[in-house]
Amino acid sequence: MINVRHLAVFRAVVKTGSVSAAARLLAVSQPAVTKTLQQIEWEIGVPLFRRMKGRLQPTPESALLIPKVSQVFSAIEDLERLAAEISGGNVGHVSVATVSTLGASIVASAIQKYRKRRPQAVINVRALATREVVEDVANNQVDIGVADGATMEGTLETEPLCRAFIGAVISKRHRLAKKSVIQMEDLAGEKIIAFSEHTITGMELRHRLDKLKPPTKVDISVNQSVIACTLINSGLGVGLIDPFTALSGIFPNLKVTKLEPEIENQPRLIFPPNRPASIAASEFIQIVRETFGEYVSQSPLLRSL
Repeated sequence: MINVRHLAVFRAVVKTGSVSAAARLLAVSQPAVTKTLQQIEWEIGVPLFRRMKGRLQPTPESALLIPKVSQVFSAIEDLERLAAEISGGNVGHVSVATVSTLGASIVASAIQKYRKRRPQAVINVRALATREVVEDVANNQVDIGVADGATMEGTLETEPLCRAFIGAVISKRHRLAKKSVIQMEDLAGEKIIAFSEHTITGMELRHRLDKLKPPTKVDISVNQSVIACTLINSGLGVGLIDPFTALSGIFPNLKVTKLEPEIENQPRLIFPPNRPASIAASEFIQIVRETFGEYVSQSPLLRSL
């Protein structure tokens, strides 16, 4: 069977026009080049070269092979370059499943830093509900999951990253904007935007709002903090949501303020059960940890574990 070494000899003879020159180019003996050419011709069943004016000239049949041989060595060179880039840490592939809240803030920031380290890396981000993040990780569809702390059932390995507290997200022009802490009582009569009652956080918020005098209801239910911030930015109410989207800087006209009594959540990494992390994925995971640490240092609504 013809292999890459055979093709290298063929290519060298085409390039140099002689067995001796090909042997020098490949740093092998002339008999080795002659034997390899004979073997290729035997495999193919036709002569590959004819001697003309002291040089070996490719036959018409040989000329048909030359473009394909060039493609093979071009692919090998590409592979060698890719291997060198991988060993140098310049490329890689990372797949992430995350809830949209953390995707638009922590994960987006981590990707920005990661691309500076691995500019050729391919990154696949899936923004999903928490349950779907867990399912993707459990089914080994992604390298890592980044989710809030709700509904972490099963036997998946998780790593809590910080303590996060629900904040009051308001316009900087709102009457409560000067407060450093907003009490639940301050929200009486406000239009409230919050997570659905089908979430643990949503249920807890409604329980506390019901105790206000007069009781205050949730006017707009959302399942994503980005949507909540968009509505708040339009003047439709006060958001009682996690602080990450407001802290990301994508809504400069909004302010996130500490809410008391506190409602805590714990964002975490979720690791797939049978998917060892590649070097590229391990680097990304470490950057996610570091990014959480940076966010913790910026806000009283986030604390280290």
